[in-house]
Amino acid sequence: MNLLYEESEGILMKSFLRVPNMSHLSLVVLLLFALHGEASARGPRSRDVAREKDPLNDRGARVALVAGNVFSGSETRENMRILCDEIGGRLSGSEGGQKALSFIESVLKRYGLSNVHQEQYQFPGWFRGPFRCEVVSPERFAMHALALGNTPSTPPSGVEAEVIDAVHGNPVELDRLGDALRGKFALVIDGAMPGGRWMHRSEVMLEVSKRGAVGLLFQTNEPGQLPMTGTCWMNGTSPIPGAGISKEDGEWIRRQLSRGENVTVRLDMTNETGPATSANVVGEVTGQSSEFVIVGAHLDAWDIGRGAVDNGTGAVVVLEAARALAKSGARPAASIRFVFFMGEESGLYGSSAYAAAHEAELSRCRAMMNCDMEGVPLGIRAMGQEEARPFFESLLASLKSFELTSGFSTRVGIHGDHQAFLLRGVPVVNPVSRLEDESVRYYHTSADTYDKVTFGPLTSGAAFVAAVALELAWPEQRAVASLDEAAVKKLIHENNLEEALKVWGDWLER
Repeated sequence: MNLLYEESEGILMKSFLRVPNMSHLSLVVLLLFALHGEASARGPRSRDVAREKDPLNDRGARVALVAGNVFSGSETRENMRILCDEIGGRLSGSEGGQKALSFIESVLKRYGLSNVHQEQYQFPGWFRGPFRCEVVSPERFAMHALALGNTPSTPPSGVEAEVIDAVHGNPVELDRLGDALRGKFALVIDGAMPGGRWMHRSEVMLEVSKRGAVGLLFQTNEPGQLPMTGTCWMNGTSPIPGAGISKEDGEWIRRQLSRGENVTVRLDMTNETGPATSANVVGEVTGQSSEFVIVGAHLDAWDIGRGAVDNGTGAVVVLEAARALAKSGARPAASIRFVFFMGEESGLYGSSAYAAAHEAELSRCRAMMNCDMEGVPLGIRAMGQEEARPFFESLLASLKSFELTSGFSTRVGIHGDHQAFLLRGVPVVNPVSRLEDESVRYYHTSADTYDKVTFGPLTSGAAFVAAVALELAWPEQRAVASLDEAAVKKLIHENNLEEALKVWGDWLER
């Protein structure tokens, strides 16, 4: 669920970039191969030395090889078609989720990766049931709405109450309301209070429930009567029911409230909850030491759509990077471990389970790269890794043919599958990318379908991810240091993430 992977600052802070056409992509390939050609065209002495070494010891040669493998035989389009059209919604623990796991496992084996397997885990399951949300006064109509993930069922008689405009759900705004929220629905728009930080819907749920609200109505900013779903709680069900509602219905309610009208809403839903089982899929390009790099993407997708943008884009980019690296025959110093996580949408369950199960070996993990909602590659974000800036700036300079415009960033964020690794001190090195103009608005909606994806950026993105992963794994000495507990706590504090992490009950209570 990543947009420029800035989820910690809000899903709607995504900026847009038009997709390069195929002639541009072809130029990228030619330029990459030119790098290889320049490396091979050095003087006689350099050529003699090169003959005594692995030709892939030259970075330009490595980049050209893996990028060429991607551009000459990309399977992103067909893999996306199968995930979206043949499998569709891939909620963790569902039949669609299991079909997706089996599909990825079979493809990784066909690509020739090593140690391909599934790793099961248990989690608090949540499955959508019958739902109705309606305005009952001052007039009556059915709202365009969806149950939020991990929301409980309402009582058999439903929940009926007046609505209070709770703006963005920021504690400052809620405190101004005093006791007005008690016994009411809190209407909250997805966004940041002026001068405040963006809050995940789970944080908003915590704040409004503490103040006595009977339910949360979480309004999207995207037009078109497209209500947005998404999890509103972690590790179980939320304390009060929650629904995602459309921009148009939310704004209608606000206009009535601004005129002094009382608006009453009725919410009635039945959801299935209880222990469930899912799995992560793993495959490796084997290295020459016990160290490894993780390249991950979440495979699950909400049941209301087809999961193309979120996160078919990330899944097929990682799958294509795995194909290209396996085909290359490269043997880096560290293994490259590809992990397709389930349970991200429900509450980061798959990545959390994987990190916990492998905690004893994470000191040997050189980096974790999380690919969520991928598009045109723009740069690299190595969270809190200022000391590694020279390495990454040198790496970006060697990848200039990708026309990267964002460069290198060290800013820290959470709310993605990298979170469990970051909190354990594993270096997080994420690609920074942008989606094409319109696709972002379909995130977490029923319109997240195959036709919303433009494939040129995914091919370029896969080449970029493969190249960066190989450069992290290639040298004998790792380029990015792990963080100790004190350094992780400092990152959390300096980036004001304490309150957001309380919803998980994770690091701050360990």
